[in-house]
Amino acid sequence: MNMKRTTLWTALALFCASVLPLVSANAATPACTNCFEKRWIYFGGNITTAPASADARYKKLIELIHVAKAEGYNGIAFNPGANGSFASMLSETALPPDYYPNYAEIVRVAKENGIELIPVGGGLEMPVTLAPELIEALPVNDTLFIVQDGVAVPTGQALISDSSFENQDTAWQLIEEKQGGLAYDTENKHSGHSSIKFKQKSSTGNARLRRTLSNLRPHAAYRLSFWMASKDYDAPLGIRIYGEGATPMYLNVNARLGWGTTGGTWNSKPNVLETTQEWKQYNLDFNTGNNSTLNLYFMSEGNGKNPEGTAWLDDVELREIGLAHTIRRKPQTLPISVKSADGSISYAEWQDDQRMPADYIVGVESLTIPATSMIREGQVLRVSSYQSGENMTSRWSTPASACHEKFFDIQKKYFDKTYALLSAPQKFFLYYDENRVMNWDPACGNITAGRYLANTVARHQQVLQDAYPNVELYVWNDMFDRKMNAVPNYWVVNGDLTESWKGLKPSTVVVNWTGGSNTEYTKMLALKKASLEFFHALGHQQMIAGYYDDKSTELDSITSWLDALTAAQANGVNSVIGFMYTTWEGVDGYANVKKVADFIKSRQPQRWPQQ
Repeated sequence: MNMKRTTLWTALALFCASVLPLVSANAATPACTNCFEKRWIYFGGNITTAPASADARYKKLIELIHVAKAEGYNGIAFNPGANGSFASMLSETALPPDYYPNYAEIVRVAKENGIELIPVGGGLEMPVTLAPELIEALPVNDTLFIVQDGVAVPTGQALISDSSFENQDTAWQLIEEKQGGLAYDTENKHSGHSSIKFKQKSSTGNARLRRTLSNLRPHAAYRLSFWMASKDYDAPLGIRIYGEGATPMYLNVNARLGWGTTGGTWNSKPNVLETTQEWKQYNLDFNTGNNSTLNLYFMSEGNGKNPEGTAWLDDVELREIGLAHTIRRKPQTLPISVKSADGSISYAEWQDDQRMPADYIVGVESLTIPATSMIREGQVLRVSSYQSGENMTSRWSTPASACHEKFFDIQKKYFDKTYALLSAPQKFFLYYDENRVMNWDPACGNITAGRYLANTVARHQQVLQDAYPNVELYVWNDMFDRKMNAVPNYWVVNGDLTESWKGLKPSTVVVNWTGGSNTEYTKMLALKKASLEFFHALGHQQMIAGYYDDKSTELDSITSWLDALTAAQANGVNSVIGFMYTTWEGVDGYANVKKVADFIKSRQPQRWPQQ
């Protein structure tokens, strides 16, 4: 142990000598400052896919309830997924037959063992399940369309030079050309005489091909298409598009190679490069947001199992598109606008009542021009609309716009159902976490992203506590933490997220996961201490979300948390009331529940009841 840690432990030992006697595992109040009154396990997973006797996740949760009791935990933060989610109760689709029976038994067993169930949910994406039109949508301004044979379509000029690598244009940057096994290849190509080859073995673990796209329009929609082939290749090859300051503008966490579209509809499956395959074309759609220059990467950040594995890339094309995955709302807060090329004439859309002459009918990536229209054959038009933010950062977690009362109505119904399902829980954990598309709705007004998120969480808390005044609210820290995501530039967020924390009620408990799975001691110690002090200064109680699948022998991530808490406590922090064992490895992530509890009890015994 280094000198800094030894000093901290010495200080802690002197502190512990003066505290009150230890409380039992069932005590309701802590025996000392920053003792872990709330000791939870985070559980994520659908428990309703099969009868109780056959559902692996259900059986794991039952097992965890008993383990929690034995090891001194007193709560399980429960975040079900897929068709077993709490939101499923709002859908018109029939619930799985084991939905209610499995939940009822979980509630019974938890109550019998004195383990509190804390529902986790109500994230910004949840209302989209009932109101898809509320999904965040980015503006697409003044896309040029041309009328051909009575249909207007985007002009869509190809924007990437040397798209098939024939000229080895220096605009294509092979960043790890030697170390990463990147090279031009003339043996296997889709067209022409050349392609780019990715060898699976990299001495650095990285292989990056970069292209700076500097001829783009802000607030415009684009489609990237490319061809790939492979042989014995299983390295994690993917696509990323970054804006200013390396801010991701396209990085789909559910699909390394993006999620494609066909005929105006998202494909049923993500873009996947098979281990061995013939040439296949893929595509993805994105929006430039506020950027005019982006950096496109085809990149692998790890090696596969076979050093001889190879993937090939060819015919990379980029074209501007329009009216793709268009989002419309009633009333029309996201209008479609069609104007003449010089913008002087606005044309009228066909309406259902047909009381007005129609100049155009909106289609998928096209406009139909009636014979009676003022628009003429060969005419160039400027078309503006709003493009769904879905698949730019995630397939399933793109937020809804909260600038509509419907957002909060759905959130209220969601908790009503959850409250009844779990037999009146007294706590609710709001899943505001890594919300990467936000604040594009013109209905919100010209406000910062920080003000938008503050308004959203303030209203959400108020709606819930007006109906359930005794329910305690919890929330992840990251979207409200100036050292994490509450920053000037964050993913596909429109504007500065600073001061989002101003929307949190002082009574809302912050669940702090600063550092996540990062086990680097010195840097994480400083960040965790700063975050604990920041939310303490704002008047919040906090819980530490620790473990994060730490595979180190000495549980380094938890060590840094305990040391950070000791250091923060020396600076006056006295409002940390709990710890949550947090894993993201499904049913396989709970092997160290006992180890973590024992570790905390051995290192800082006053914080955890001794048994």
